[in-house]
Amino acid sequence: MKKKTTVSTIAVLVMALAGYFLEKKFPELSKILQKETSQKQETTKKEQSGVLPSGEYTAKVLKVADGDTITVQMEDGTKAKLRLLWIDTPEKNEGYKLLKDVDKCNTSKKKMKQMGQKATAYAKRNFHVKDQIKVKIEGQGQFKRYLALVWNKKGELYNEEIIKDGYACIYKKAKYPKYLDDLLEEAKKKRRGLWKDYYKIMECLCYK
Repeated sequence: MKKKTTVSTIAVLVMALAGYFLEKKFPELSKILQKETSQKQETTKKEQSGVLPSGEYTAKVLKVADGDTITVQMEDGTKAKLRLLWIDTPEKNEGYKLLKDVDKCNTSKKKMKQMGQKATAYAKRNFHVKDQIKVKIEGQGQFKRYLALVWNKKGELYNEEIIKDGYACIYKKAKYPKYLDDLLEEAKKKRRGLWKDYYKIMECLCYK
């Protein structure tokens, strides 16, 4: 038993000395090994939880569902459906939210769907399939969608650009940067995007 303990102790000492030697003689190699170990630990953590941790990623666009929802693929192959933070766009498909907004704003399903389709078209002008984009995940919301900020290929923060260009309201049920209020007011005043042809409906959606 004593002999086995001694052998184990010697093995640990040899590994420690080898690590020290590598770090001193080959610092770059040591850094690479440390980085790989860190990446493996992060991957293991993600696989165990089944959830992508908050942070910044580079991702490939797979699908644009509507103005505030896109699906991407991370560098490790993980697919993630993103619910874009701060914004709320009109619905293009019939469902509870569309019917609720139609009733709230006293309009037709046809007009609401048209608005949703135009907001989706705006998103598709910003994000094309296979585009490499920057994504910042800030948690997970309903339906296993990740709450995220996204930047288009031009480096513009889409979550603010879509408000500035008049295709989205601010999602006020959650925290958001207050400067977005000014961007919304400017879009309204200059009748940009949906404010041009659907002014009254946008006013209802964004302020009531």
